[in-house]
Amino acid sequence: MTSTTIDALDDDVAAASAVVAPSWPLSSTIAVNPLSGFEHLPFADALTEAGNRFGARGHLSAHEFGGALRSGRITRSELEAAIDRRYPGLGVDERETRLAEVLHDTDTPLPRRQTLTRAERADRASGSSHRETLDRELTEWCAQWSTRAQPGNFWSGWRSEHRHADTWDADPALALAEALERLSVQAPERRGYLESHLSALPGWSAHLRWRTEQFNDDTLLGFLAAAISREAELVGANSQWEPVGADPTAGRGEGLGSTPLGPTERAVIWLDAYERVAHDALLGTIDRVGNEFDATAEPVRPRAQIVCCIDVRSEGVRRQLESVGPYETYGYAGFFGLAARFEPVSGGVGTDQCPVLLRPGVTLREEETPTDRDRRISEIERQRTAIAFDDAWRATKYHPIAPLALAEAAGWVAGPIAALRTAAPGFTAWAADQARRVGHRPFATEYDRGAIDPDDQADLVGAILRLGLRPHVARMVVLCGHGARVDNNPTESGLACGACGGNSGAANARAVAAMANDPTVRERLATRGTPIPDDTWFIAALHDTATDTVSFLDVASVPASHSSDLQIISHDCDVAGRLAAEDRASALPGLSETSAKHTPRDRNRIVRKVRRRSRDWAEPAAELGLAGNMAFLVGPRHLTRGADLSRRVFLHSYDAASDRNGEVLNGILTAPLIVAQWINAQYNFSTTDPEIFGAGTKAVHNVLGDVGLLRGPGGDLCRGLPVQSVRSGSTLLHEPIRLMAVVQGSLDHIDASIAGSVTLRQLVENEWIAMVARATPDAPWQQRTASGWHERTIIDRSRRERSEATS
Repeated sequence: MTSTTIDALDDDVAAASAVVAPSWPLSSTIAVNPLSGFEHLPFADALTEAGNRFGARGHLSAHEFGGALRSGRITRSELEAAIDRRYPGLGVDERETRLAEVLHDTDTPLPRRQTLTRAERADRASGSSHRETLDRELTEWCAQWSTRAQPGNFWSGWRSEHRHADTWDADPALALAEALERLSVQAPERRGYLESHLSALPGWSAHLRWRTEQFNDDTLLGFLAAAISREAELVGANSQWEPVGADPTAGRGEGLGSTPLGPTERAVIWLDAYERVAHDALLGTIDRVGNEFDATAEPVRPRAQIVCCIDVRSEGVRRQLESVGPYETYGYAGFFGLAARFEPVSGGVGTDQCPVLLRPGVTLREEETPTDRDRRISEIERQRTAIAFDDAWRATKYHPIAPLALAEAAGWVAGPIAALRTAAPGFTAWAADQARRVGHRPFATEYDRGAIDPDDQADLVGAILRLGLRPHVARMVVLCGHGARVDNNPTESGLACGACGGNSGAANARAVAAMANDPTVRERLATRGTPIPDDTWFIAALHDTATDTVSFLDVASVPASHSSDLQIISHDCDVAGRLAAEDRASALPGLSETSAKHTPRDRNRIVRKVRRRSRDWAEPAAELGLAGNMAFLVGPRHLTRGADLSRRVFLHSYDAASDRNGEVLNGILTAPLIVAQWINAQYNFSTTDPEIFGAGTKAVHNVLGDVGLLRGPGGDLCRGLPVQSVRSGSTLLHEPIRLMAVVQGSLDHIDASIAGSVTLRQLVENEWIAMVARATPDAPWQQRTASGWHERTIIDRSRRERSEATS
């Protein structure tokens, strides 16, 4: 076999891997679009492909859409408008025909996989169980191999433990090529056949794709060599392989004539109407709030300016804090522009604190401050011991065998503690926190920023100032990262900051705040015409999204001149956090009926219940994460200030006037917006098909090291979110609505970003997201499609209802 043939096979493997999105380990869970490999297709076609490839449904059922109509969530007229948008130019009779088809939509069976492997075809034809045998052997080996301390080469390990080792080539590419030849899979069909194997076990395929890309090895190639070599043994080569599947373009609606709408096409019409209600309501809110903003009013220096992550969960705290006092809040990606690896002073594992689209450009080591160093040595050693114990406990917890030994050795201690945690989770959490504080002597640390040029540090700080903080920079500027402390949740990192690689944003906030306070950095900024006032101090903080508490960091370094400022701000953040927690209660399963606000005692009780959930190891929905997310807003805060967005909108601050060439907007649209779309798609598809795109119920989850979750003792790895994160019985905790990007800025700059990014262009022009923008507040909203910009008609139902009530 020639090297050219092997190279072509490697290319086919790489191309086929796109059928599954990479799946990160539990310690750094990152949201992904499970259909990212189909973004080159129109959204409706991708849903059809999802059914053919995975046997999965990418939209709500007809029964659920019908329920939305019966409840008034959508109306008949909104369905008619959706039909007109999808099929412009229909006559009255034909529109009525299509509307009748949609209104009388009935649930069809869940899609069934159509792009089959040879083993699946043989099983369907003869009733054999070849695929079941193959899946069992592959998943057992994947689980065994992936949890080894040193996994080694996937193919050589599989080959050495298989009874037919001598019949397979030691080179996985050669072995794969030989197996495909035995199955009579020709070169033009090869990529499709590889895709059929990867989509048969999408969970393991997704994780092995991540590993292949992370370590630049041939793990995925080895997996395919193992799967297809073993399949060739089981099935033989008695018949030709043929791809089976429906035409993804069927029923798209071009030249409909009398052709009935297919199930996916009907679902997309329902979805369009369903989405428009929510999206138009947001645009109507922006119009209403924007009209109330007085641009001519004299700016007043705020008490503080708080820069939060764009995460939808920040919206609640920002809104409440602005209601408490004279504060300005801003939204920025939670890594604050600093892509770095952080290594803590107390030891333990370092973390890459940046979006997965980026690579850390520098390593920052935490160090104790030079003054009074000897006093701090004992505290550092105490923390190192605690970190080492935590690391060992975590490793033991995630190891597939060690928990049994741990239970045997420590059961006499763990048993009573477990009983207490079950009976009194709030008290146990409080006691554990107090125990950590015993003997604690706080000491100051800082990150060594010597590896970052002062000019680069000034760039990072200057980008924050350009969010709109100038010209009236406050006496205190808070850089507020976020994280979530949740007990007994193996996917806890999925609740942390996605912009920080599934970690807390505290380290980034601390490092960038220190840059902003550095006289050398300030001097550089002053020479660029963006001075920071002498009386301004930057401080880092951390928002715990599970409890809505805000903790201030590096307090010891705050100058005495600002101590009273910090006390006031800290108090106001406590008040805002309590209001935000109280506000969230109505959305949390099991708390909605107790969220009535009568007396201060009632309200305190509600806040305690909300905050206790994250420390209750029996609570399946400690917090709802980013459930409900539906839009990404790029513009100044005054567009929505004072409006209750119900923690459903990513808020990214943007000042178009200071972005003359569109570079800032381009950075927002090609990085944070893409990540937000991943999050949105993960929540959407975990809702529409919790078993295939999601992780199913937490009740049967089994942790497999740091690799992922299994349903029960074995099988395929889970993908996506547990059902408890998106549904509560028949109630949707997350409405599966495609993301709408709303931009107040230059349409030409948006076009330039779309032209320069294949990913963004596919998302916009293939209708994975809705791109809506206007250049100025008095301009009409425009929507970008594959054919360019078109004025978008906004039907704000709330405005219409208010008008009807008044009349």
